[in-house]
Amino acid sequence: MKNNATQPMKTQLRNIWKILLICTCVSCHSNEEKKNKHTDTAEKTVEVKKATGNKPQKKGFMEFLSYNDDGDYFLLTARRKNETFSFINDSNDDRSLLRGDTIVVTWITDTIYIAGDGDTPQQADKIVSVKKLKDGNVSKFRKTYNKQLKYHWPQEENYSKPYLDKLYTAVEYYVANSKNELLQLLVKNKDEINYSIEKQTRNNKEYTLIGIAGTLEHHSNTVQWLYLDSEEDKLYEYDLQNDSLIEFNH
Repeated sequence: MKNNATQPMKTQLRNIWKILLICTCVSCHSNEEKKNKHTDTAEKTVEVKKATGNKPQKKGFMEFLSYNDDGDYFLLTARRKNETFSFINDSNDDRSLLRGDTIVVTWITDTIYIAGDGDTPQQADKIVSVKKLKDGNVSKFRKTYNKQLKYHWPQEENYSKPYLDKLYTAVEYYVANSKNELLQLLVKNKDEINYSIEKQTRNNKEYTLIGIAGTLEHHSNTVQWLYLDSEEDKLYEYDLQNDSLIEFNH
């Protein structure tokens, strides 16, 4: 009787022990899943934040046009085919590029704030890096001609130094790219080239009139008249025969 009563009791204890083991395993497995799930979520969040924080870079081959350091942001303007780009150039101190040089620009699109307009945010392209790849015609002209252009203007006119520099850049660009045979001959022979500056009104619009001349045996001979529209930043050749202006686009 004693042995028969003890056997069912042992069987019942074994069953209870199995149940406890099963519950413990289920609980451990559940906790491990929660831990893994939490870890996966944290990793995905980091990846999303990292992807959001990285601004994609763009790169393009372009023709350099000009610098402009007069505003709240320094600018670099370049052209690709018929499209003109204006980049924020604050992080780049180099100012050695000349108009027409072939460059490769790397940039990002970022947010800037317009001063005087309530610091309004605005999307703009910012330069990451810019590298010169090839000399343009102005760079080649400087190396071959190896002289400064000379200029003069009426004493009563008070042109600022930045404006005179702007005119010099425009004339130099024209001389380096012009198809005018007389001008090309002056460059080839390294003869002195000078130009006059004066105001001129044409069809109720004010221009800067530029007369490019060559000096030979102390005599100056004007070989080309140019009209500069400062507001539109456009340069025109004067066609004497037709008394008309032809925009100069090289």
